[in-house]
Amino acid sequence: MTHVAFVGVGTMAAPMVHRFLDGSGWRLHLVDTVADRTAPFRDHAQVSVHEQLTSLPQDIDFVLLCLPNAEALRTVASEIASRRCLGNTVVVNLSTVGRQALTEAADALTHAGYGCLDAPVSGGAEGARTGSLTIMASGDPTTIEQCSSVFDVIAGKVIVVGNQPGQAQAIKVANNVLSLGALVATAEATAITRKAGIPLDTALEALNASSGRNTATAVKFPRHVLTGRFDFGFPTSGALKDVSLFLELAAELGVEAPLSSAVQAIWHTAAEQGFGQQDCTRIVSFYEARAGLSEGQPV
Repeated sequence: MTHVAFVGVGTMAAPMVHRFLDGSGWRLHLVDTVADRTAPFRDHAQVSVHEQLTSLPQDIDFVLLCLPNAEALRTVASEIASRRCLGNTVVVNLSTVGRQALTEAADALTHAGYGCLDAPVSGGAEGARTGSLTIMASGDPTTIEQCSSVFDVIAGKVIVVGNQPGQAQAIKVANNVLSLGALVATAEATAITRKAGIPLDTALEALNASSGRNTATAVKFPRHVLTGRFDFGFPTSGALKDVSLFLELAAELGVEAPLSSAVQAIWHTAAEQGFGQQDCTRIVSFYEARAGLSEGQPV
């Protein structure tokens, strides 16, 4: 029986938990400060819910971190590292937290005897539900191989980007600034084409058959905007956090990033104007208001 702990059971982690429960040979241990997130799993025979990290068994095989930000990672890593590893436990960070915080956490965990892997994921809540996430991994090759059985449950593809923890964070925030930049650009472009009298579905058909096609035109808009659901599963505040992490990395490396700075400014303004806790696809509503278009199902 392989023991896997999830620290953080939010939008991304909960469907991952279900995937482990659909198979045999796994024992799940769940920790989250919000009791409602672990409540659906409390009566499952394969699950133990823990109120705090210190109650996790010390002989656990894998600890998967699904945390909201760098500060949460620092806190959790420090708490885990306060108990020296007594076995072969590997701590796997699946979150987007930035290179600096991840490197600090990896140093603390490694010093305490834990294996540590930087493995942020891409693919959203849908990818977590279907087990088709992309994992960008960096760390010791032996540790990466050790995690293969876990990755097989949640991911369709694992890309090893380097052997140093933190390198996967670099590629993940680069990915996110491209994805979130495309979402902003698509919202801006289609607000203007709507203002010119072109229905959104028609604009998307044209863009997706042309060189403007991107993840927003091909996936986010058809599934989460045209449907009126706005339920991609990632808040505007998260978008702002991830773009800001990319700019922190650029500053750390001494590189200017003017385009990303402009993308950050848009997400910052949207958050300030009340969209912070709303789904990131609500950036369409932000642009509707700026263009004087009616809110709701695009015409």
